[in-house]
Amino acid sequence: MKVVHCPCGTNVEGETDDALVENVQAHIAADHPDLVGKYSREQIVEMAHDH
Repeated sequence: MKVVHCPCGTNVEGETDDALVENVQAHIAADHPDLVGKYSREQIVEMAHDH
């Protein structure tokens, strides 16, 4: 399991890099629409760590 800790306090998890990226993008779209498209797949994966 990988996790990205969003500055808003939400922890976004995913079993794989693909799932994590999809979940982070969904979180951004739902909670931070002003940030949609600001993070590449590579940036999201770099922010993640094992959980």
